Amino acid sequence: MIEKVAEQINAMTRNTIIRHPNSMNCLVYGQKILRREPEEYAGIPTMGGMGVMDEDDEVDYEYVYKGDGYALPVDRFSPAPMMDRNDANMGPEDEFRFLIIPRANSGEEDFFELSTHDIVMLLLGMPEDVETCPKLAFEVVGRETTTNVPPFNIRYVCNRRDDLHIKQGGELLHP
Repeated sequence: MIEKVAEQINAMTRNTIIRHPNSMNCLVYGQKILRREPEEYAGIPTMGGMGVMDEDDEVDYEYVYKGDGYALPVDRFSPAPMMDRNDANMGPEDEFRFLIIPRANSGEEDFFELSTHDIVMLLLGMPEDVETCPKLAFEVVGRETTTNVPPFNIRYVCNRRDDLHIKQGGELLHP
């Protein structure tokens, strides 16, 4: 019975994210490890003779497209320095929190789940212009919840990835 509360919170959260005026369309990319010969010891991947603690230990990887989604910033408000043109702030920290959901519903073919180290590209334009609109890149570095009842309502803790931002026209901002 109590799990119905979390399910309803998740359903309301999804509707809020999709309909919220501050919600942004996003593209999500996952890290794919390119190690040629996966070696394992007791079911745990190894790198040489040393165990891999995290995907950060891997050096040979690429990002593969997972799907489209919606992202809603849920940071606590705090003062932040303004840009020179006074049209946006730079954010007070390097750590951001988002509610992120896939465009597809659970059980549909395009549904995906976010993982640590996934890249979320926020579209700063309309989804029809996905190739040419500017994109801000964030990496998922953690997850947290505000409810203690499964299925949990997950907020994603993200860091900016300035090396992956894409400016208008589709080229990297920092080549």
